[in-house]
Amino acid sequence: MATSLRLPLRRLTAGPITSSSLLRTQHTALSASPCSYRFQSTSVPSPEIRSENTSPPPPEAIEGIDIEKVRLPRAVQAAYLRPLRRTAKYDVPSCDLQMRSYSIRNLEFFADFAMRAAYFLGLPAYGPVPLPQIVERWTVPKASFIHTKSKENFERKTLRRLIQIKDGHPETVEIWLAFLQKHSYYGIGMKANVWNYEKLGVAKEMDNNIENMKRELDEKWELLGIQKGATMIEKAIETVNKESFRLASGGWPQVPPGTDLRSICKAHAAATSTQRRFNQTDASPKHVIFSGIQPTGVPHIGNYLGALQQWVELQNASPPSTKFLYSIVDWHAITKRQDPLLLAQRSKEMLAALLAIGLDPNRCIIFLQSSVPQHLELYWQLLCTTTSWGQLSRMTSWKSKVGLRSESNPLDPASRKPPMGLFNYPVLQAADILIHRATHVPVGDDQSQHLELSRNIVASFNHIYGFNFAAPQTRLSPTKRVMSLHNPASKMSKSDRDPRSRILLTDAPEEIRLKLASALTDDINSVSYDPVTRPAVSNLLDILSYFDAGKRTPQELGMAYEDLNLKMFKETVADAIAENLSPVRDRFLRIMGEDDGRYLEFVRDEGGKKARESAEETMVEIRKIMGFWQ
Repeated sequence: MATSLRLPLRRLTAGPITSSSLLRTQHTALSASPCSYRFQSTSVPSPEIRSENTSPPPPEAIEGIDIEKVRLPRAVQAAYLRPLRRTAKYDVPSCDLQMRSYSIRNLEFFADFAMRAAYFLGLPAYGPVPLPQIVERWTVPKASFIHTKSKENFERKTLRRLIQIKDGHPETVEIWLAFLQKHSYYGIGMKANVWNYEKLGVAKEMDNNIENMKRELDEKWELLGIQKGATMIEKAIETVNKESFRLASGGWPQVPPGTDLRSICKAHAAATSTQRRFNQTDASPKHVIFSGIQPTGVPHIGNYLGALQQWVELQNASPPSTKFLYSIVDWHAITKRQDPLLLAQRSKEMLAALLAIGLDPNRCIIFLQSSVPQHLELYWQLLCTTTSWGQLSRMTSWKSKVGLRSESNPLDPASRKPPMGLFNYPVLQAADILIHRATHVPVGDDQSQHLELSRNIVASFNHIYGFNFAAPQTRLSPTKRVMSLHNPASKMSKSDRDPRSRILLTDAPEEIRLKLASALTDDINSVSYDPVTRPAVSNLLDILSYFDAGKRTPQELGMAYEDLNLKMFKETVADAIAENLSPVRDRFLRIMGEDDGRYLEFVRDEGGKKARESAEETMVEIRKIMGFWQ
């Protein structure tokens, strides 16, 4: 930790290091040092250090030399001071002192003075090191008109020197700096950076002492709120023996006078805690998993790998206590204008596809959103009580669909205004989730912001009405986005006008091969995984890794097929996809034609009935707490 100290300028008035004392110190050290320099204390002069508060040594102390007149060169003085230097053992910086001045004479003098003081205190000092000059230039006009002779140019140079102290004791460094500050010379500015070091192992020592700290705190907490003396204990026993207190505390026992009240409190608290844990375990909330998908007809492999496959895995891997609700959100679909006949057909195909991929209607509740009117009821209540314009305006999904940037403001006259259904879309999504008390919601990363809004709505509604909605947790798909076959920069989507850009779950093997043959690649006729320079080929490797029987990564597949040309590689990818989708396609065709479509109507009606019952349980409580007369 470095501490910066700025020392003010002051004229030298007194010097604690007198000529005689410094001379005696130098000569004593020189005589005791094994250095080759040997001088007699009576024959060596000292540099002149004048002081107003001290007097020169008596003439009899140094015979034959007038100290007031003799001054040796700086180089000779430095040679005399050399035995006083201290060599740093660890080279740990203790202080950096920077001195500044406009005068080289003053700066050199005071730097020499600071080095002498450091030697005198036994500090390992290094320097003074010249630092780069600071040059300032400015021009002052002499007259109001513009002319070369009407200006005067000025230049000022600031000279700098650096002295570094290493392995110095912090207190000694502070004494050194205080001494220099007290005897600062005219025209000298100083700035010091001081390092303070703690001893090693402080954190480890705190970890070792944490148990002792806990014991001490526990003893103090037991005494919190208890006054000394028997009067306080008697009042407490009288209070706990009251009938009202025993009823409120859930069966507090009768306490006879003179009993140790703290031991009874501990025993009762332990018994109450055990009962509370038992009740929480017995009535612990079950996991409720909800998710939805728009009725776009037969899903493509992007939908399947990104969401639907995860639904099936959750169904098969979760315990029987987990509740699953999967909705075909046809109300969300009408945020864009839909053909009525086409919407009904696509809803039917989506339901058949959900059953074909492996969802069990006896294990999951699969329903159409429009068959549960309670969704709209809760949507309106949440929209009126917990949602603001500012929250919805920050959502990025509606901005991307109307072609706006994420930072666009819907109130801006230049912005394209979204339909209100698209703008309020996240609130209906929150109602879909909360009405069934969902605890986990599998979604793609583009829906994470909507889930965050749902959690904010839960917090607001629970705070306003004291309800017990659980905050839904986001469960992101482990599969990253599947990109378009014709544009690896955009994800695979039904909105693409070219049907060859996507592979549907019901595509025949021949169709899959044709679409893969027309897939975009590059001019390098080999296979390698490089998403940056070869995004199209890397996209095909990503798709192949999802359908690979050996569960190999795209990098491993890239090395395994690096000897194939692109035509053969596309055929390999097409065969892997067709092999995995053939069972799904067969089940889809069978379900669509089973009992002339009446089986799908039965699944739709049964799922809608169960979903309405689940939603009505929540709405009965919400209508009551919101004050609706029932």
